[in-house]
Amino acid sequence: MQHRVAANRSWANTPDRAARTAPGRNLSPTGLEYWLARLAPHMAQADEETRRKAAENLRRAWYLELSAKGVKARQARSGGRRVDRVGDR
Repeated sequence: MQHRVAANRSWANTPDRAARTAPGRNLSPTGLEYWLARLAPHMAQADEETRRKAAENLRRAWYLELSAKGVKARQARSGGRRVDRVGDR
């Protein structure tokens, strides 16, 4: 209980919540910094714009793979039947 009180007091004293959570967001798969850190070693020599585009492509590929895994899981749960998502009808 003390931790919850302390956490709420801490957030109550935080004027800029976005700034406080920015480091975590930047280091998560949603942040570009996360993908820049995972570029292939040969990309270290590329210019900043090329590295940024490559990182965006890595992020898109990751989300597409995540989506494909979701489709596969839904199909497995449905016994192989096609599973319509909302809006796919």
